Amino acid sequence: MVKELAERLGKVESIVVESKQVESTPNMERYVQSSASVIEPKGKESLMLGKKVKLCDMEGHPVANAIIMSLDKSKMVMGKSLGEEYYEVAILFAYKPNAPIFVKDNERKTVQDAIGSHIVWFRDFVELDDT
Repeated sequence: MVKELAERLGKVESIVVESKQVESTPNMERYVQSSASVIEPKGKESLMLGKKVKLCDMEGHPVANAIIMSLDKSKMVMGKSLGEEYYEVAILFAYKPNAPIFVKDNERKTVQDAIGSHIVWFRDFVELDDT
């Protein structure tokens, strides 16, 4: 049994080493190709575009339901470049209407204020809504 586990571990390690070959296609999707010519889509983040998500507060509690509107890192929303930190989201429903939003402006300070508008939200505080 120990020998079998050692063999399996060795196979997994060789797959990991082979998987380091990353290719980019013209449409910027990334694929990982192993020596067995199995191609797996990478970048689950790109699958989030247009999906329903939960926006969470600093403690990780959901405060709103939203849709991911943009992943374009060069796009400017609310005076901020999305970059690596933010998603552009459109808030649909507030679980906690009085919860503050991360980036405020003159008209939007709480989740309730931002319903129906496009705002930025920290990527680390966005969860895919499975419901």
